[in-house]
Amino acid sequence: MKKTCWTPLLIAALLMLLLQGCASLPPPSQSRQADTSIAASTGTALGRIAAQSVPAGESSAFRPLPLSAYSMDARLALARHAQSSLDLQYYLLQNDVTGHALLQAVKDAALRGVRVRLLVDDMYTADSDGMLLALAAYPNVQVRLFNPFPAGRSFALTRWGFSLLDFSRVNHRMHNKMFIADGAFAVAGGRNIANEYFFHDKEGNFLDFDLLLAGAAVPKMQAVFDTYWNSPHVYPLHEIEVSQETPQALRDSFDKLVADGEAAYPTPPPDSPDLLGYRPLSGDLSRPMPLKMLYGHVDVFADNPEKVGGRAEQGDDVSTVTSQVIEAMRAARSEIALSTPYFIPGQRGLALFGELRRAGRRISLLTNSLSSNDEPFASAAYARYRVPMLKLGVEIDEVDASQLKQLAMRTTGVPNDEDGSGDAKAASGITASSLKNAVGRSHAKLLVIDRRRSFVGSMNMDLRSSRLNTELGLIIDSPALAKDIFGLIDGARASGTYHLRLLEPGDRLQWISTGSGTEEIHDHEPEVGLGTRLQLLFFFPFVSEGLL
Repeated sequence: MKKTCWTPLLIAALLMLLLQGCASLPPPSQSRQADTSIAASTGTALGRIAAQSVPAGESSAFRPLPLSAYSMDARLALARHAQSSLDLQYYLLQNDVTGHALLQAVKDAALRGVRVRLLVDDMYTADSDGMLLALAAYPNVQVRLFNPFPAGRSFALTRWGFSLLDFSRVNHRMHNKMFIADGAFAVAGGRNIANEYFFHDKEGNFLDFDLLLAGAAVPKMQAVFDTYWNSPHVYPLHEIEVSQETPQALRDSFDKLVADGEAAYPTPPPDSPDLLGYRPLSGDLSRPMPLKMLYGHVDVFADNPEKVGGRAEQGDDVSTVTSQVIEAMRAARSEIALSTPYFIPGQRGLALFGELRRAGRRISLLTNSLSSNDEPFASAAYARYRVPMLKLGVEIDEVDASQLKQLAMRTTGVPNDEDGSGDAKAASGITASSLKNAVGRSHAKLLVIDRRRSFVGSMNMDLRSSRLNTELGLIIDSPALAKDIFGLIDGARASGTYHLRLLEPGDRLQWISTGSGTEEIHDHEPEVGLGTRLQLLFFFPFVSEGLL
């Protein structure tokens, strides 16, 4: 996830405190009507396929989406087949080729008469407000913002600067991520809608995980969406941003803007399976048969949007997604495999690990190294807990940025044109040479308990997810899904990580890498540049762990 970038905020604080007054939001419109989801129906194609794909006696059906290309294909296919409704809720929806590709399909659905509701957190909309205003000019499209900034909206720096006296409010963000089509299928997991989550960024890309769902889980997710959509913390875009352009001019500008998205995500070959054996959803939806799915019970958890009022800031709110995950971990009988991009357990989390280890539970952790982390402050905060966790017997692996990138390219079908030919190119134009300077990172938020129950969702294992941001989480009871997720975590651990080792006496850490085929031992944080070290030296002492 893109987390709050604290270095510019600290600079903004110094500049803006002398200049700004306290901007405020307009009062919520009294004419706003409560709006609810449209239930699945066998009168739609997706409704019929979903009904056929959940056998009698099963609660929910689901399919892993570990590959970025197949995950985007699922969203595009659902948008293109939708007949009644599309509900999208995202922390980040970027004004880039990935955002363009998805919103182009969403706009086309609206022109077919599909009702579109798009809810976006306002954290990163400085660059996308114009795109969202243009999309909202189409019939059947509504766009709303969660917890918006009231002033200085053209730039991130001015947004924060003019809201410094309202920091306690704007510091709470909506981190949820879900996509629902016709009330029949949903996609949820860790991916935001931006290039770096779908292997289209030349600076850094995330390995992530989503889940396609049908059955009883989807109405539960619709209820979550409705709770947020009708929350007083959500504002229609037109109440915050006003355009002087005519609706037709806005629509024309939108079509021109998103034109580059059409070729960015070509439809995968219909019979080409991913690394778990699932074919692209676009191809499967064209076949008159039930989808290949896994089955089991899904519990859907979401933080109340009122969390932005500070109700969870002391860490004692038992209703949060984090609290539900902690209780699931406490119920473990043998082992817990955890993958999280940002890991800051705090003293309570460390105590929980101690409790579990004393009870004989095996715990393994996969997280980003300092070199692969897009948030070095979060990595520095996590570093405080490494030695205590290793002393408890927690097994820790950190991402090797270069090895994880190579693993991602092998599994996502990016052709290797660095062998001298120079001609290999994916249909989207992405090649190995174009990504040679990109950093490989993990962004998957996954938990496997006793190889039976799995957590998939938006929640990181850090204090920001626990106490400040709202989150969405699914706990799935399915040995088959747990096996798939455990295998993915294990594969990343074996091919793209450093294994941490504690040397005593002296509590010295070593990073052991075997990705090149031979064991390499590092006595210091590997591959960390001077710029990152200076950033931590000068700014990290001023950042509270509770903000990360």
